[in-house]
Amino acid sequence: MTNSFTIRALMGGLAAAVLLVAGGAGTANSATITRDDYYPFYNPGLVQYVTAKGTFPTVVVANPFGAGADDALLAKISLPGYFPPTTFSATTPQARDDGHLVMIFNPVADSSGYAACAAPARQTANTNRAAGTTLRLQIAFCYDREVVSEAFMEMPRPSGPADQRFGQAMAQVLDALLPSQIRDGGDCPNRAAGAC
Repeated sequence: MTNSFTIRALMGGLAAAVLLVAGGAGTANSATITRDDYYPFYNPGLVQYVTAKGTFPTVVVANPFGAGADDALLAKISLPGYFPPTTFSATTPQARDDGHLVMIFNPVADSSGYAACAAPARQTANTNRAAGTTLRLQIAFCYDREVVSEAFMEMPRPSGPADQRFGQAMAQVLDALLPSQIRDGGDCPNRAAGAC
C-alpha cells in the first residue's frame, strides 16, 4: 500500500512538473493572437493575385526596432507555406496601391482594420517604440483603403527582427491573417447583418 501511494504521488508530481515546464515554455516564447477576422472580400486567391509580381508591399508603422529597420524586419518574415514564396517590400501610405499589408506596432486601443487601411499612420499609440516588455502588433491585409482581413498579436518583446521568437510569432499571426481556407465566420460580430 505504501509503495502504491508513493508511486502515485511521484507520478502526479512528475505530471505536474511536465505541465508546468510545457506551459511555461509555451507562454514565454509564443505569441497570443488576441483577435483575427476576415471580411467577405477575403479569398486566398486574392493573396496570390497580389503577390503574383513576387512582392507583397507592406506599410510598417512605428517599427519597434528603429526607423531605418523596416527592410530588416520585412526580410525576416514570410508568407505561410501554402502560398508561393514572396518577399515583403516596404512601401508608404502614399505609395501603396491595390493589395498590401499594414503592420502597426503599439496600436491604439480602438484601432480597427478599417482605420488601419484608411489611415495607418494615425493608429499607433505613441512614438516611444522601445517602451514596455510586450510587443503589440495590429496587422491588416488591405486592398486600396478597404480591409480584407486583420489580426492583433501580443508577445514578449523580442531582441530584434532576427530573434527566433519574433519569426515564430510572425508566422503565427500571418497564418491567422491569411488563412488557406475561408473559415466559419471569424470574429466579426455583425457578419449576418452584412456589416463586415
